[in-house]
Amino acid sequence: MTRTTTSLTRRARVLGAGAALLLGVSALAGCSAHPGQAAIVNYTDADGVLQTFTLSEQEVQDATQDLAEYAAAGGEQGPTAAFVVTALADLPAAEQLAAEFDIEVSDADALAELQAQKDIDYSPAAVDTYRYVQIANQVFALEDQDAVSARYQELHGALSVEASPRYQGGGAWLLQDDTQLQLG
Repeated sequence: MTRTTTSLTRRARVLGAGAALLLGVSALAGCSAHPGQAAIVNYTDADGVLQTFTLSEQEVQDATQDLAEYAAAGGEQGPTAAFVVTALADLPAAEQLAAEFDIEVSDADALAELQAQKDIDYSPAAVDTYRYVQIANQVFALEDQDAVSARYQELHGALSVEASPRYQGGGAWLLQDDTQLQLG
């Protein structure tokens, strides 16, 4: 009788562990309708043409790692993956805003600044994320913040972003003047 109870208890533990594992795998599989993609972004460009791009989870991981190395070289903490997704998804709005307010930050400028602090081979997504932050630095320095904010809200509102739940809630990353750029 004890043997049967032990066997049932053991079987129940094995089944319970198996069910928990299956539930965990199912939950992870349900994190995104698009496996391997961190986000899908749709927007209308300055010429009125509908544009779509995807951010892969690998791009986001590479950028997050690169920027963590960059930040660590300066004694700071790097951005979260959620921040990277939010910044990259918002980049079209930031680029349009920059163009309208005569702000220029090229990929080469961003890469040069990154490499000045930590000379590694930065991924394109890391360069774009850093360029986004540099554009934001300059936007926040503009005189007419009411007009800038209103235009940004208009541009941002025109974006359609479908992000994986694990990348929602962009978080913050310190800007050069120690203020935090809050996204999401």
